[in-house]
Amino acid sequence: MFRKITILFLSLVPGAMFASDFDDVLNTVLSNNLSLKYTEAENSASIAELKAENTLEAPEVSFESLWGGTEEAGDKRNFSISQSFDWPGVYAARRDAIKKTSAAMQYLREASMIETRTEIRVALIDIINVRQRIATTEKICEGFRTMVEYFAKAVETGQETRLDYNKAVIERINSERELKSLKSEESILLATLQALNGGKPVDDIVNRLGDRYPRADVSTLRPDRETLRMKDPAIAASRASLEAQKSLVKAEKRALLPGFSVGYLHEWEAGETFNGFSVSVTLPFLTQRRKAKAAAIRLEAQDLEQEMSLIKLASELQGEYETALGYQELLREYRGVMDDDSNFELLKKALDAGQINFLTYMQELNYFLAARRDFLDIHYRYHLALARLQRYE
Repeated sequence: MFRKITILFLSLVPGAMFASDFDDVLNTVLSNNLSLKYTEAENSASIAELKAENTLEAPEVSFESLWGGTEEAGDKRNFSISQSFDWPGVYAARRDAIKKTSAAMQYLREASMIETRTEIRVALIDIINVRQRIATTEKICEGFRTMVEYFAKAVETGQETRLDYNKAVIERINSERELKSLKSEESILLATLQALNGGKPVDDIVNRLGDRYPRADVSTLRPDRETLRMKDPAIAASRASLEAQKSLVKAEKRALLPGFSVGYLHEWEAGETFNGFSVSVTLPFLTQRRKAKAAAIRLEAQDLEQEMSLIKLASELQGEYETALGYQELLREYRGVMDDDSNFELLKKALDAGQINFLTYMQELNYFLAARRDFLDIHYRYHLALARLQRYE
């Protein structure tokens, strides 16, 4: 009977319940994600607003009617229409800034897609992890249930003590409690995935996902600052924003040049009609110099922000890379022990031979089960680090 119990504890690191199609699942969720669609709509609206601002002011139309104080003076009426505009070069500089801002927003959309893709990838890794732990714990529960059944019968025949039976029941309860906790955790993770999937059901997605991590080689994912500078769209967005800011600085400087207002006038007075035009000049350099200075300072700030973003990203990815290497080494050391199931057989033989009592057997068994759980946890953390390193894949 104990041989049957022991076999249930073997091979507790689960294989695939079915083939995993990780990348296909990842792309499906990404295509359903609403945050990307929202970002695209927001960017389009922002560009439309910028273009709307870079237009001539609305023409101004005015009409006046004045009544004379005496009959001889008569009435007076006039009508005018005028158009104001900045120095012509201002509009060209703003158009250039809008074009570069549009490019920056496109890069930001790509950066948002990378971040969302990474978020989804991590969520899928979390689900695979909890499913592996559930599969392992279900095997443990099955083993303890069988053990309780054995002790219940053995107590009746006097082969085992009631105390050992109670210990087996407690172990079964503890394992089933852990299983319920894991299933609750799985429910929360599935709800998170459904939110990432645009609110659509994820049952089919999870079935396609399986319970195996995607294959990845950490040695090919080593971060390099110069590669990131050329590859990361968030960095490219910073560069494009920097160029847009340069154009805005140019626009602010040109805006210091005189602006104009040209109008047409038509006037009636004392039975006479008058036609003519008006021209006025604004002198913005008297009041707008600080705007140009502020734009130049902002340009310097964006230049610093771009370099800071690159340094931060490179540091974070380097940390993930070092972490993944450390876990990879631990997995290599663990795997030889985890693949060796003789520990359970040796414990069973020692118990059968009376070399250890049931309490010692359970203590030793739990020790090796805890080691298997640690192995699963390291496996999970390794793939979590890989998921973050695979931001461009």
